[in-house]
Amino acid sequence: MSKRHQLTIAAALGGLLITASASLAAPPGRVRIGSDDKVFPESMAATPDGTVYAGSIAEGIVFKAAPGTAQAAPFIARQAGGPQSVLGVYADPKAGLLWVCYSDLSAMNGKPGAPGAIVRSFDLASGALKASYPFPGGGFCNDVTTAADGTAYVSDTAGGRVLRLKPGATDLDVWFKDDGLKGIDGLSLGPDGALYVNSVTANTLGRVDINADGSAKGYTKLTLSQPIKGPDGMRFGDDGVLYLAENGAGEADAVTLSGDNATIKPFKTGLDAPTGVGKAGNTLFVLEAKVDQMGKATDPGPFYVYTAPLQ
Repeated sequence: MSKRHQLTIAAALGGLLITASASLAAPPGRVRIGSDDKVFPESMAATPDGTVYAGSIAEGIVFKAAPGTAQAAPFIARQAGGPQSVLGVYADPKAGLLWVCYSDLSAMNGKPGAPGAIVRSFDLASGALKASYPFPGGGFCNDVTTAADGTAYVSDTAGGRVLRLKPGATDLDVWFKDDGLKGIDGLSLGPDGALYVNSVTANTLGRVDINADGSAKGYTKLTLSQPIKGPDGMRFGDDGVLYLAENGAGEADAVTLSGDNATIKPFKTGLDAPTGVGKAGNTLFVLEAKVDQMGKATDPGPFYVYTAPLQ
C-alpha cells in the first residue's frame, strides 16, 4: 500500500456542526442563490476567504456571495451561443480564475440541443471572460479541477472521459478514457497527486493515478464502507478529507481514504438533491440543487448553500 494514499482526517467528525469558524467572516448558516424559483443551481465553489460562487442550470448565470453574506447576486451573465446550462463551477484563487462548465441537459437524454460542451475561464475578481474551450467531439461538461501547475482536468459525463488543458494550451485534449469513467461526474485532485473521480450513474468512487510525465497511469475502483447514491460534486479540503455530495441519498459526506478503501461518514442529511460541496477555513458548504423538481408545476422554493462549521 503506497504511503501517498494514506489520507487521514485531522479533526474528529463527531463535532462537525458545533464550533463556528474563526478564520472567516461569520457564516450566515445558509446563502440564498438568486431570488426566484427558477435558478436550480448545480455546482458551487468556495474560496479560502469564504466567497461563494454557484451556477444556474436553468438561467445560465453564475452567482457570487461575499464572505459572511446571506445572498448571492448575479456575477457572470448568460453567455451568447453554445450550450447554456451551467454545471461545474471551480475557483482557482492562485491563478485568479473561475472555471465554468456549459452543457445542454438534452445531450444526456439522447435529444438534439445546443451542440457540444464548453468549459470557460473567467477572471475570479471581475467575472470577465478569459477563454472558451469547446469539447473535442462534443460531450457533457460536468466538473473541473486544476493542479498546482495550472493544468485543468474536466469531466465528460456523456463520453466517460477526462479532458485536460495544459498550461499555455489553446485546446483541450483527451487525457483518459476508461470503462470505469462511464457516468463520470465529480472530480478532485488529492493531496497524494492522484485524480479522484466518481460515477453518478454507477454509484462508484475511483482513483486515476498520474505518471511523472503527466499521463494517466490507470483507474482503480475504491472499496466503499457503505453504498453511495448519485455521487456528484466533490472537493478535497485542506485537511486531506474528500467531501462528497450524494444527490440520490440527499446527504453530504466526509470521506477518509486509505489505500484503495474509502470510509464514508455523512455530515449533513435530509437535503433535496445536494450536488456541490466545498470547504473554506473551518466551514463546510453544501449546495441543495432540488434538480428532481425541475420541470414540475410545484414551486421548489428558494435555493441555498448551507454552511456547517467544523470543529
